[in-house]
Amino acid sequence: MPEYTGTRLNDEIKISRLYTVHYFEYSKRFSFTGESHDFWELVYADKGDVTVFADDKSFVLEQGNVIFHKPNEWHNVRANGVDAANITIITFASPSKAMSFFENKILSVGQKQKELLSKIVSEYTNAFKTPLNDPYTTHLERRSDAAVASEQLIKLFLCEFLILFLRNDPSGRQRTVRSIHSSDATLNLLINYMEQNITKTVTLKELMEYSGTNRTAIENIFRENLGKGAVEYFLILKIELAKKYLREDNYNITQISEILGYSSIHYFSRQFKKITGMTPTEYLLSIKAMMDN
Repeated sequence: MPEYTGTRLNDEIKISRLYTVHYFEYSKRFSFTGESHDFWELVYADKGDVTVFADDKSFVLEQGNVIFHKPNEWHNVRANGVDAANITIITFASPSKAMSFFENKILSVGQKQKELLSKIVSEYTNAFKTPLNDPYTTHLERRSDAAVASEQLIKLFLCEFLILFLRNDPSGRQRTVRSIHSSDATLNLLINYMEQNITKTVTLKELMEYSGTNRTAIENIFRENLGKGAVEYFLILKIELAKKYLREDNYNITQISEILGYSSIHYFSRQFKKITGMTPTEYLLSIKAMMDN
């Protein structure tokens, strides 16, 4: 009977501790006081641009880019006065020498990595009670009803996010199946159409005619890639833009409702609450409360 010798698998990247996970929807005048700590911090600009500071340097972090602050580096982030930006912040400890790759870098985040960040945020809410939007978080409170292996998945997704950079493949798209490329192209085509018609009502029939794709295929593409149907995703795009307008404080609620093509402010409010769990007024008050803290 042969004797087997197991192989210990090497870890290029190890995550030893998670300190915080944040998703902030900033007003265009938000400013943080700045800090330093003995662990890593990544800041990803999900929507809009922000100004970031690292020791004595400042940079514009453009939408779709990420910056890594190394341990003990003083850092700060503030809105640029123009954009009401959304950013993801993850702080963690890693003993890995490979992390030196991320020092003093701003990197472009590919689609696969964007999906991984979304998964990290999703699993975080499965694992911890601590709110995503509390800037003063110093420790994480575990859920008693946490989903199985949610903390492990956070670690795995974060490791994969970092490894994709080390492999010099920012997009993460090492795909060989031709149909996947085809569905990506259709998805991008339809999202662009939605964004160009964000002030109108877009129907599934319109999307079918515009893309030359049948109803079932469109729904499958959106659900497989984004976890939502096409019409629901379009509604989310509209409400995200409404939230941005509210944070920028250039229009009142009635004006935003009209800009986005809603037939009445009451219908707009119902749709807003359906997506966010708050009315536009409640959302605006929550933003102002965060600015006052």
